[in-house]
Order: sequence, then C-alpha cells, then structure tokens
Amino acid sequence: MSIRLTGTSHSTSFDGPMVIGTGFEVIDQVYPGWSKSLHKELDKLGLGVHTIQLEDLLNAPETTSVSNTPAIIVLAADVTDRVVSQVMERLSQSLAAALVIYDTQESRVRAFMNAEGIMCEPMTTNPHDAAMILSTLAQRQPALQRLNTDLRLSEMSINGVQSEVAKLHEELQSAASIQREYLPSGVPDIQGVDLGIIYRPASYVSGDIYDITQLDENRSAFFLADAVGHGVPAALMTMVITQGLRKLDGSGLDMKVIEPAEALRRLNNTMSTHSSEVARFATAMYAVYDKSTNEVTIAGAGHPPALVVRAKTGETEMIDSQGPLLGIFADVEFGQTTVKLDEGDVLVFYSDGFEVAFPNGGDDEHERKRPTQTYIARLSTAGNDSANLNQSVRILEDNLDLQMGSLHQPDDITALFIAPSSKRSTAADELVSDLREVQALQ
Repeated sequence: MSIRLTGTSHSTSFDGPMVIGTGFEVIDQVYPGWSKSLHKELDKLGLGVHTIQLEDLLNAPETTSVSNTPAIIVLAADVTDRVVSQVMERLSQSLAAALVIYDTQESRVRAFMNAEGIMCEPMTTNPHDAAMILSTLAQRQPALQRLNTDLRLSEMSINGVQSEVAKLHEELQSAASIQREYLPSGVPDIQGVDLGIIYRPASYVSGDIYDITQLDENRSAFFLADAVGHGVPAALMTMVITQGLRKLDGSGLDMKVIEPAEALRRLNNTMSTHSSEVARFATAMYAVYDKSTNEVTIAGAGHPPALVVRAKTGETEMIDSQGPLLGIFADVEFGQTTVKLDEGDVLVFYSDGFEVAFPNGGDDEHERKRPTQTYIARLSTAGNDSANLNQSVRILEDNLDLQMGSLHQPDDITALFIAPSSKRSTAADELVSDLREVQALQ
C-alpha cells in the first residue's frame, strides 16, 4: 500500500497492508520493547507498520491519502490540548480509523471517546490487544471508504439534480410570465359590461387561456379556450390559439366584426393545417356582445356549455357548444346562438377544471378527481347577483380555497362572468367617455 506522507518516517520492508504509527518512543520509555512486540503481532496478522513523527502527520497536506490506513497514535502526558484537537480534526477530516494510546487525563479520554472512528486504550494495553484492534480497524476501513465514496458521488448527483431542478423552476417561471403577457392585465375596462374573472393554473403554466377585447363602440368579444392536456405543451398550445384567433376583418372604416362561428372556423383551420403527428386539441367558447341591443352571440367548440343566469327568475340556462374540438378536422362548420341579456343577467364561461373543483365530502384522493355537478350551482350562485359581481366572484374563490386538495388542484380553473352594466353604470361610462373626448380635443 502506497502511503503518501512527507517528512521523517521509517517503515520495515513490507508489501501488504500498512498501519501508520506515531509516538512509539513515548510508550517504549514506559514499557521498553512495546513497539517491537507490536510489530511482531501485526506481522502475524499480515500488517506492516509505517512509523512517522506526530508533526508530520499533523502537517501533511489535505490531499494526502491516509484514510484507507488505520493509525496508532501514542500521546505523551505533556502533549498540549491544542495538539490533541489537531489530531482529532485530522482524523475526522480523513475519516481515518485510529487507536489512541493515552495517558491518564480523563478530559482527553472523553474528548477522544466523543470522536467518530477513534478507539481509546490506556498505556497498559498489551501489544497483542493493540494489534487485534488495529487489524479489526484495517478490515473495516476499506468498506467505510467505499461507503464514503458512494456518499460523495450521491451528494454530487443530488447537487446536480438540484441544479437542474432550480434551472427548470426558473424556466417554468419565465414561461408563466410569458403566458401572462398573453392575458388581459387585471379586469379589462369594457364599456357597458361588468366583468368577473377567475384564473387559477394548476401549475406554473396553464392550459386555459382567455381574452377580452373591445371591438368597436358597441361590441366586445369574450374568448375562453382549454387546451387538452396539462403543463408546458398545453400552455404553448394556448399561445398558438390566441395568436390564431381573428376577431376583425379589414381596417379603418372598412373594419368588420367576424361572427363567432366564423372566427372559430378560421381558428380550427389554422390549427388543423399546422398540426403535427402528435395531435393537439382544444375546446373553446367565443362570444360577441352588443351593448346597443343587449344581445350576445355565442359559438362553442366542444367546450362545456355556457351558463346564462337570469336575474328575474334565478334560473340558469345552458347554451351548448355547436361545434367539435379545435384542431381535429379542417373545414368544419360551427354553429352559433344569439341570446338577449336583460339587466341583471350574467353570462358565465368556464373551463372543465370546475367539474373537479368541488369534490363530495368524504371522497378519497382518487374519488376527488371525478367530476361532480356541484360546480353548476356554485357558478350560478356567483352569477346571481350582477350588482355585486366582484364580491360574488371573491366568495366563489374563497369556496375554492376551502375545498380539500385545493393546494394541489387537479386541473386548471378559469371562469368569466359577463353582465350588462346597469343603466346607471352605462350612463356613467358614457359620461366618462364624453369627457375623455373633450379633453382630447382641447
């Protein structure tokens, strides 16, 4: 065994495993011939002795390899506490096993006994017993070093994984930030319409996307889409969808509002034309509301039905999608429905994440992922008070927080609440608009 130590040392000619020994002169003064007897006993056990000075052991570079070799260290009574601490630190750093032959100072004995991998014996220990201890340490040391090597490799692997996870976390945060740029900033200010919005991604990014746009003086557009799947692929799909949705044709005085059914037909063709071998689908609801008539025209693509909560009766009407999922077949026609929204009525678009947002009480983890019908009543209740729409939406969000598993919701959750503004609110909006026009002319 090659022992890379510099300084004054002495070793007998021996080709097998070695033991590092220091301080033999101390014990030989008390028990003459002790070290020679130890050499003989170790030789019987197939171990040689490499004798070095204590100073050389303590001053050896940190790169020096002594960890695979057990050591026997004899400390004299006049050795300072500082030297004792250095010995313990050196053995601990190298994970070396050692037999320390000590004097009768109990404080030092306790210090060494608290150190890992160090055995302490008094100077009355005979060479045979010392040799047996060293032999035992020599046999177990290679296994300990292999475990230590494996541990360090594991730590390096863990550090590498943690670094990759941190990088992935940063990239997902960036992706979420980019996706948010495609969403309206807060609740848009749409003339003649009161709005409520719930948007809760299940992870960093969402497979849901929505858009709210003022098209002209009277008309505004409301769009909600849900890409099939979860995570980054679905999120990327939502950005393709928002970029592919055309709401207007032409420009200036020739600008025309595209009907919802036609807008979905064009979007579907775009998605179908650019689809790859791995098909990506999406559901969607698109509506155009005209505040001059209080009529809203709705077209759907395989999406959960829209809800119309009537203020006068408290009843909820469902408007089903009249078209297939987006991205499956090209040149598919989409139907549309026009309904009138009276004052106080609320139109609700929502993603299918609501179907599993309100599990039944007592359901286990598996059952909580099954759809329930509770969400219809919850959404209808939130849309049943257009005068306090913001407060109703906040209450619904609080109810979502109270659901079991809400911290790890199984699907993205999005809902749009659209209500014609009251006549009083509309008059106020028109007054603000007129004031802005006057300011612009000044």
